[in-house]
Amino acid sequence: MDNKSKDNTIDKINSIKEKYKIKNLKIISSAGKLGKVRNMGIVNSSGQWIAFIDADEIANPNWLNELMKKTKFYDLILGSINSLNPNYNFITKFFDLMYHESIEYLKNKKDITGGGTGNLLVNKKIFENGFYFDSNFPTAEDGDFCYRLYKRGYKFGYNEKAIIFHKMPDNMNHFFFFWKKMILGDLLVFKKHHDFYTLLRIIFNIFYFISLNYFKIYKKNNIISKLQFLLLGLTIFLHSLYVIFNPLILLNLKNKISRPK
Repeated sequence: MDNKSKDNTIDKINSIKEKYKIKNLKIISSAGKLGKVRNMGIVNSSGQWIAFIDADEIANPNWLNELMKKTKFYDLILGSINSLNPNYNFITKFFDLMYHESIEYLKNKKDITGGGTGNLLVNKKIFENGFYFDSNFPTAEDGDFCYRLYKRGYKFGYNEKAIIFHKMPDNMNHFFFFWKKMILGDLLVFKKHHDFYTLLRIIFNIFYFISLNYFKIYKKNNIISKLQFLLLGLTIFLHSLYVIFNPLILLNLKNKISRPK
C-alpha cells in the first residue's frame, strides 16, 4: 500500500520488482488516514493470512515463516520489534530498551490483550466477519482494532523469533512526535470504549516502561548517561501530562497528526 508518498516509493518498488523478476507483488495507491488505507489493502488481498509491517521497518528474512508457525493456535500473531539504530544516541538507546522490555513482557504474558500493525499477522476470517480498521482514527487505528478483537474473544499469539527492525526517533523533535502520537492514540481508544482497561494502558505507557528502563539504566556507571536519561524521563512525564490535560489537543483529536520534518 502506498499512501500517496512523495519519495518515489512506487518507482523504487517497480525497479526492485523488475530487477528480481517478482511476479506476485501488487502496488495499490490510496490516500487518507491509515485505517482507510489498510482496509483497502485488506479488500484487495487474496490470502488466508494477512501480514502487516510499516514503511519505516525492515523484516528479518525468516519473519513471515516464524509468524506462520503459530497460525494453528491463534487468530492473530504478534512478532518482536527491535531497534534499527539502537546506539545512535541516548534517545535511540532509550527506545531500544523500551522495545526489549516489550519483548520480555509479551514472552511472559499468557493473555495478550492487543497489539499493533508494526509486526502483526491476522487471519482473513476476522475481516470476513466484519472487523476492519476504524478509518476515522488519525492514529492508533491498530490499537483500537486489536482491542475490539480481544473483547470479542479472538486469541492473540506471540513469536519473539518473528523479528522486524524499526527506525527509532533520533532527535527531540521526532521523539516528541512519537510520544505524543502514542498518548493521543491511547486517549482516542479510551474516548471510544470508555473502559477501565484503556485508562490503565495510558498509565502503563507513561510509567511502566519508563520506570523499568530507568532502573536498568541506573545500573550503569556513566554519570552523563544517568543525567541524560533522568532529563529525558522528566521530559516524557511532563509532556505526557501536557498532552493528556491540554484541552486544545483533546478538541483536535480527530485531526490528522502530521509527522515533523
